[in-house]
Amino acid sequence: MYAHQLDQPSRIRNPRRARMATQQRITANRRSRHVAIIRTSLTVAVCLVVLLAYVKLVSNITALSYAVDQVRAQRTELQLQNARLDDEITSLTSDERLATVAARLGMVQPEQFLRLSLQERPAESQPLAFVP
Repeated sequence: MYAHQLDQPSRIRNPRRARMATQQRITANRRSRHVAIIRTSLTVAVCLVVLLAYVKLVSNITALSYAVDQVRAQRTELQLQNARLDDEITSLTSDERLATVAARLGMVQPEQFLRLSLQERPAESQPLAFVP
């Protein structure tokens, strides 16, 4: 009897379970092949995102430093313009210039001065108005 069992091919006990296990192995092998590619792709993507964020921040800092330099240059230009305008105001309001313009217009210094004195009225002499 034992010899008889060796001659016959062995039969699988549960063919569905064996088929399912084979399918699971095939699926697992496919996934394991792609896992390395997916992990590498994700790592490269994360590194690129970090690199792009760094480049964006550096370019933003550079743009801001250019803007600060431009504002400083404008401030310096405005300060110089303000100093020139102050000098022009000083020259236009100087006593020598005003005397020259007055002489051109034929104006002279007054010879007589009129002095007016106003008397204050006492507060009691003014009638008060009462509103009923």
